Amino acid sequence: MKPFLTILVIAGFLHSTVAATPPTQGRKLGDLNVISPRVLQRSVSPKFFKSLLISPVQGWIVVRGTLIGTRLSGARVAHSELDGRYDSLALKLAEELRIAGYYSLDKPRSGVPVLLHLLVYQIADGTMTLSFPTFDEPGGDQMEYWGCAKLAVLKSDGKWTEIKGPESLEGKGWAVRQGVKNHFMNAMRMEMKILNWD
Repeated sequence: MKPFLTILVIAGFLHSTVAATPPTQGRKLGDLNVISPRVLQRSVSPKFFKSLLISPVQGWIVVRGTLIGTRLSGARVAHSELDGRYDSLALKLAEELRIAGYYSLDKPRSGVPVLLHLLVYQIADGTMTLSFPTFDEPGGDQMEYWGCAKLAVLKSDGKWTEIKGPESLEGKGWAVRQGVKNHFMNAMRMEMKILNWD
């Protein structure tokens, strides 16, 4: 009976470790390697860009979902830190996320996996979060992303205040392009999707 009990204890420990991974102290955004600095630079206000690169990330939450049309379906928390305190916020942001421009002939109905990253920073004014999506498939880090990352600050009164991003991208969601630079019809379809959100 003892070996069985030992296996149960080890299994329980491994499950709790995966469910709520403790954050690593002193990590920077570059250490996580989840977004290109070039993409981040055009998706946040210039005032915050350098600060986001050098500030330590207190926590990292990842939501995985499937892109169907322009929306995420079946979103669930895939990686959680900070005792799950920001999991519900990450799920809410995933529900609000809109992505245009992805076309795949080999997956016309099954959709494509997308990760929404929520990074938590501790700043002088309180807590700040940064969120943005990435495609979770081979070549996902090679795609050309355009969009406005969401920056928000949790004030002492418990309310979130969103920080405005680049004017031309504010409130327009995200768009992605994968190897269609020279394909006129696909480029036009992407532009139409951006202008006509459903």
